[in-house]
Amino acid sequence: MAKHSTEFKLRVVRDYLRDLGGYRALAKRYEIGHKDVSRWVRLYQAHGLAGLKKRYQQYSAAFKLRVLKRMAKEAWSLQQTAAFFNIPTPSTVRVWQGLYNQGGADFLQPQPKGRSPMPKQTDYHALLSKPVAELTHEELLQRLAYLEAENAYLKKLEALTQQQRLVNQTKSG
Repeated sequence: MAKHSTEFKLRVVRDYLRDLGGYRALAKRYEIGHKDVSRWVRLYQAHGLAGLKKRYQQYSAAFKLRVLKRMAKEAWSLQQTAAFFNIPTPSTVRVWQGLYNQGGADFLQPQPKGRSPMPKQTDYHALLSKPVAELTHEELLQRLAYLEAENAYLKKLEALTQQQRLVNQTKSG
């Protein structure tokens, strides 16, 4: 869905309110979807200019639950519910509905955004340089895992080197 400025949305809504065309006629004139026109008109009628402005908001689980309960009680569509509560897109309410149906109110809790932090990496150089007697049990296990991996790597390297020598001998021989 294309992003449109507040001024553009307001122009479309004012044309509708001045009876310069219905949803479909205005959508065709401005080369947008008729559902966008319908949604903008409802948002403007319910919330004025603030309903047309872009906003980024995180909603609480209690608010989401209140929205879903009101939608069910009033038998509202997703579009009507989004317009009434000034939620930018009806798909947001649909997502909440799916989460609620999947796991109840607990699934409506806000989720952290972005990537999870990288796990802390072990400083193997410090582990290897420290005397064994000073290491904790956890550090000993980490050191053992590192040394086993290093040993496996060296064995694989030696096997590949021997294989390469055999290939070179058969070519020259």
